[in-house]
Parts: sequence; structure tokens; C-alpha cells
Amino acid sequence: MAATVDHGLRPEALAEAEGVAAICEKLCVPHVILTWSRFGRSGGSPGQAEARRARHALLAGWARAQDVGLIALGHTRNDRIETFLMRARHGSGWHGLAGPLPLAPSPVWPEGRGLQLCRPLLAFAREELRDELRTRDLSWVDDPSNEAERYERVRTRQLVARLEPEGRDRIIRIMGAAIEARVAALSVARTALDLCQHEASETILPLAVIAGLTGDAKLRLVEALVLAAGGAEITPRREALERLAGRLVEVGGMSGGMTLAGAWVRRKGASIGFLPAPPRRGAEEAAPPAWDRAHALLADPVAKALHV
Repeated sequence: MAATVDHGLRPEALAEAEGVAAICEKLCVPHVILTWSRFGRSGGSPGQAEARRARHALLAGWARAQDVGLIALGHTRNDRIETFLMRARHGSGWHGLAGPLPLAPSPVWPEGRGLQLCRPLLAFAREELRDELRTRDLSWVDDPSNEAERYERVRTRQLVARLEPEGRDRIIRIMGAAIEARVAALSVARTALDLCQHEASETILPLAVIAGLTGDAKLRLVEALVLAAGGAEITPRREALERLAGRLVEVGGMSGGMTLAGAWVRRKGASIGFLPAPPRRGAEEAAPPAWDRAHALLADPVAKALHV
């Protein structure tokens, strides 16, 4: 099954989506066009982040209705290199420099619960795919926003186009090392997660377990438990995670507890508890924790992708 998102931002977009539908019909692939409603949208032209969030939410809703658990996306080798340069510019660590992974949980929550995103084309350059389309006598559409230099990704894409092949290959090798480091950290964090006790509304993490973790593994475990307990969609900044992780093993560091991304983290004797933070006055009741999300966030993105 296939789906195309029409963001409703350009008059040509519907005809382009219908062109995809025609190709899918020739391939005997069921296809649907998902349209982003203007209801609730902020004033002015939406940014790429807002459009991306809307796109993933529409795809997640469609997947749930069709009982689809895996969505394949068309990210390429070029997208990997662009992401690396953008994240390096913003001072990202190894976790971020690994770039888009072959398999990852949906980035929207709670719409994307249980949904995995697969990227089967990461090994191929954008031009290689276009050569394949030319061979098949198929055309493609370039989104005009890909030429708008007000977007950081567009400026980065122009930079990548000027890189020598050796420079691009060097970036890919660095990203490969970053993925290995990320997978190793996730493996350690996943083992530590198995030593936690999940209760109805709280996960109990023994202090001895987290005290034995170092570096990125500790941050990944704390991040997964915070997001699972608090239900936030956006990952907390690295500085906030490091501050929380440091306080967890500090003598008297968790007196009174600490809130982060909708989660309340508190000391419980020789353990640390992660649970939803009490709702603010007048706010709705906090959603129940989703401990399956912690396991999804710590899954091996390479091994699972190979299995898929």
C-alpha cells in the first residue's frame, strides 16, 4: 500500500499526488492521497518542521487505520550527508551524528505508537535513483521549496553538491562509526532497562544499575524512560538530560524530585522512579505512561532493519 501527503501549500501538489496514484495503479499498488487540513494551523506559511510533523501524523493515522506497522520512506545517501552537516553545525554528539537510521520509531506521539519507519534507500545517492527512473522512462517532481535558501537544509544541500566524492565518502565513514557507537550505547541501555520494574504508573530503576552506566548509554536510558513516562514528543536537550543523569547518582541530588518533558523523576530509597508529572492546575489528566515506548526507543536500529 502507498500513501502520498498533499500539504495543501501549492496548487500543483494535488496533480502531483494524482500522478503518483497513476503510477501505483500501473503497479497494482493501492494508493491514497492524504490531505493536510488547514484547521488549527498557525497563521502564515508553515515551516518545514511543522509540515514534517503534520506529514508524519497523517501517515501514522493512515497506517493505524490500515493496520500497517511499517512505513518505508525514500531518504537517500544525500539526506544522510545533509543531516550530518546540519547536526555537526549545531554541535550534536555521536547519537545525532549517526543521522537517519535504517529503522526507527515514528517521530510523532501518540499517533505513531507502535509504528516503525524503514529507510531502505540510504545506501543510494539521489542521482542514482534518478538514473533508475530515467531507465524506466519515469519522471519525478522537484518540490520548489528545495530551492528556497531560507531553509537550512536547502543551503546545506547546495554545500553538499560542491563537495568532492572523497569528502562525501569521508562523511559516510564517520556516520558509520557514529552508528556503531550509537548501537553499542543502545545495547547497554537496553540491558539496563530489562533490570527495571514497570508498575502501573511508574518505572523503578535501581540506583546501582544507573550508577554503573557511563556516557551515552546513561543518557539514552534516561531519555527513553523520561519520554515513556512523560509522553512528550520532543526529546529533551542533551544539557537537560546530562543534568538529570548527574543528579540521579548525586547524594541528595534528587531531593523533592525533578520534572522533565512531562515526567516526574524521584528518589525511592535505593531506586529512582519515573512517572508522569502531576498535571498543572486546569490541565487535563496526564496520559498513562507507555513503557513499550522505552523499549522501542532503545531497539537496535540496524539489526531490526536487517530482520525486516
